[in-house]
Amino acid sequence: MIGNNKKLKKGLTLIELLVSMAIFSFLIVGLIGMFSSAVNAQQSVLQNQEILNQGSYVTEYMDRAIRMALRDDGTEGTAGGCTGIANKNYNASSGSITFLAYDVADPGYKCKRFYLEDNVIMEQKSADTNADNLEEGVPITSSKVKVSAFNVFVYGDTPNSQPIVTFVIDMESNSPRRLDPLPKMIFQTSISQRNLNVGN
Repeated sequence: MIGNNKKLKKGLTLIELLVSMAIFSFLIVGLIGMFSSAVNAQQSVLQNQEILNQGSYVTEYMDRAIRMALRDDGTEGTAGGCTGIANKNYNASSGSITFLAYDVADPGYKCKRFYLEDNVIMEQKSADTNADNLEEGVPITSSKVKVSAFNVFVYGDTPNSQPIVTFVIDMESNSPRRLDPLPKMIFQTSISQRNLNVGN
């Protein structure tokens, strides 16, 4: 009879059960924390990749157009009709640049403008060389990113010199899933014009 009682008493006491549940709970909380950190890291990488893709595209797109600019000297239309200043290549301000750009679709030079509006870089084109005929702006950055600054600087835009345009774009994620710190990047490039002004 004594041997039978020992067989019945094999099992877990309440304290052993509570200790094992506490250890299991700590393990689960740790695993959930690690999973959450991994998800946040993946979101950060995806948001940074989106900013890099958008920034690279916009920089390359504007670079091509600005590089092919023509001096607004009346060779194509009225002198100063696009830039507002005769014999200038570019009219730049803090958040925009206007210039004569070569249009591949309809061969010839047309007035073009890049500008910042509501945290989006926009592009306007004209059917001719006149800035008064610029069409409605079209976004060239998507809603997935927010452009907080677009600064343009022009150096050497004088006769017999080669102008250099530098633009700086400050871009951050506009994802509905907000991370801390918020992914952001600054893109800067300098472009020299292909059409030489020397001797004109």
